[in-house]
Amino acid sequence: MRPSGLSDRFAQLLQRRSARIESPEDRVIGRAVMGKYTIAGFLGEGSNARVYVASNADDPVNPVVVKLVKDHIVTNPRFRQFFDAEVRSMARFHHPYAVRLLDATLDDPLGPCLVLDYIPGLTLEHLLARTRRLPVEQVARLLGPLCHALQAAHGAGIVHRDLKPANLMVVKAGSVDESVRVMDFGFAGFTAKPHIQLAELTGSGQVWACGTPAYVSPEMVRGDAVDGRADIYSVGVMLYEMLTGRLPFEKPSSELMVAAHVRDQAPRFRRVGASDVSPEVERVVQHALAKFPNERPQSARELAQQFGKAIGTDVWAATTPAEYAPPKRPVSDEIVECTLAEVPAAPSPADRFVLSDKFEAMMPDRLAAVKLRGFIEDVGGEAVASEPGLIRVRVGMPARYKEPVEKPTGSRILSWFATSRPPAVTRGQEPIEIDLQMDKIDTNRVRVVVTFRPLKGYLPENRDGWNERCEGLYTMLRRYLMAS
Repeated sequence: MRPSGLSDRFAQLLQRRSARIESPEDRVIGRAVMGKYTIAGFLGEGSNARVYVASNADDPVNPVVVKLVKDHIVTNPRFRQFFDAEVRSMARFHHPYAVRLLDATLDDPLGPCLVLDYIPGLTLEHLLARTRRLPVEQVARLLGPLCHALQAAHGAGIVHRDLKPANLMVVKAGSVDESVRVMDFGFAGFTAKPHIQLAELTGSGQVWACGTPAYVSPEMVRGDAVDGRADIYSVGVMLYEMLTGRLPFEKPSSELMVAAHVRDQAPRFRRVGASDVSPEVERVVQHALAKFPNERPQSARELAQQFGKAIGTDVWAATTPAEYAPPKRPVSDEIVECTLAEVPAAPSPADRFVLSDKFEAMMPDRLAAVKLRGFIEDVGGEAVASEPGLIRVRVGMPARYKEPVEKPTGSRILSWFATSRPPAVTRGQEPIEIDLQMDKIDTNRVRVVVTFRPLKGYLPENRDGWNERCEGLYTMLRRYLMAS
């Protein structure tokens, strides 16, 4: 029995697919998400989510896709931050060649989920499994829409970071109207807020690189800053695969594969049995596979135009969507004008010592971590937190300091005793916590709001001395970041 509202055509499609891949233990079929999306069948799963088709009570004719986030992702301490970034980025971005986000929730009984447009077709992964190599003309038909979607996303400050054949839905495959819809812009987020990983600032721990090993860019493996040109590299890998029938780097393990992205050159087409592809087309693909971003095509549009020139067809113009206006880059939150002085109308004693200012700084992506790490080391500080748009540093921390943790009890007095007292420090040398809130202006400049505050449990006694220490740190920080 199928959920009401699901079209007969789609119900038949679903019945055929569910017979192949639906698992008997799956207990969400027939349940409603957010009170209106009734799950009808299982479509597949990735590393982050299980994907279902559902009927929509508000629009019974058109089914939707529901992505239920997996438990191991939900339990990640930074999950809510990444989920929020995905929802914000996808909600603001609309393009004819990209799958549209319709709804989202963190609090459904079935778990956090996203609701998206259902796009009929087959993934590029399935198409390549069926047809090992694609003709150059067909590759061009798929490349054009993909580049249009990426050009618009990058212009809006969104980087996909996980492009692969499984994330491209091919519509009307094999026909002259063949096209592509880009899926899973999820967890991409806005690049308007720089993200320098904590391991880059502390020199310890592993720098996290997202992406699928077969398609990941060298800069993501190296832990360098990432922009839209990382997506260009992933497109280059897919072009190589579509034209030759194999990946540029085929290794027995993920570790060897990601190392090859950094060190090895992709084999020439003639060496892998694709000598029928013209040298002009191969040069475009090898250009996209350059090891450093500034050596590749600098935009998706440039890549499409280069490919079109190589085959004698204007790929970009031929696939331009009608009546589409490119989105504007997201506007950063308004930064309030302030000076390095006490915050007025302080509601607590500690707020009397909170100082804040803003400035613009020259901080190219590839030098950002080096500059900030140099500042932190020179002031004897410690980076304690880093997330997109925010870095937190502490200076003058006493030895054996432990972050206070309140232990819940039935008595406020007992709760106070249960909290360990912080180690003592010399008066006038109280720890300083520094927050750097950053927004990109362009690839070389950032807007910074810096805030100095006392650490809990270490309230300064001498405000003049405190201000002088903060001013010294502030001056050094501006010098390191080449502030204007």
